[in-house]
Amino acid sequence: MLRNAVPEHLIEIRNVSYSRGDRTIFDGLNLNVRRGEVSAIMGPSGTGKTTLLNLITGQLLPHQGSVYFDGRVVCPCSRHRLYAIRRQIGVLFQHGALLTNLSVFENVAFPLREHTSLPEALIRQIVAMKLHSVGLAAAWKKMPAELSGGMARRVGLARALVLDPSLIIYDEPFTGLDPIAAGVILRLIRETNDSLGITSIVVTHDVVEAELLADRIFLLSAGKVVATGTPGNMRSDESPIVRQFMDGLPDGPVPFHYAGADYAEQLQLMSTA
Repeated sequence: MLRNAVPEHLIEIRNVSYSRGDRTIFDGLNLNVRRGEVSAIMGPSGTGKTTLLNLITGQLLPHQGSVYFDGRVVCPCSRHRLYAIRRQIGVLFQHGALLTNLSVFENVAFPLREHTSLPEALIRQIVAMKLHSVGLAAAWKKMPAELSGGMARRVGLARALVLDPSLIIYDEPFTGLDPIAAGVILRLIRETNDSLGITSIVVTHDVVEAELLADRIFLLSAGKVVATGTPGNMRSDESPIVRQFMDGLPDGPVPFHYAGADYAEQLQLMSTA
């Protein structure tokens, strides 16, 4: 790579392994998120999608392998460097995760107050601009309890954008939303990514929304990326795991029963417990 060249991938996951107790979450995971794209992370429940986000943001350390953000190792690194990386990442949590005792305005202003020394007049201008970008400038005085689910998600997006990050992570952004609100969030994610030239990672179970939104889909299972490609590639992929997930089939490589002893053994274990 040439000196000062911009890496093609904003996020690089190289041969990452991670376990909780005797349960393996990732086993040699490799995944690259291209700069400027919307990448959807999908997979059956329990495949480690949220764990992956925690590895990217340095909340967890891989037991093996490395995670890179913009060409720099995320961990291990100094606290100062880790915080500098995190300032380049905005997160839209499930259900918005707004601070319930703060108004819409103060929720969006919170990162600016915590991480900058900007004058109050400039903070007000920035907050107004971010709320306007999500269509909620007129709701600045409302409290979180007065917002619908879709409005709360949009305020959360304004807060995620307020420090002008390089990456925005969306954790199940469509959960619990009606079709109209979900459509608004989908459009905001796509338009925000393209107009600001940022990179987005969307963790979702919603196949239809992912196909409409993403430039690239990563399907996780059994500790690895089992398939990746454009929505068109995934729709035409005939592998059993891809077809089971994309078509919502109850039978396939992902079993109905939780892994363990057979029924007779389990019954005996329960009776002696």
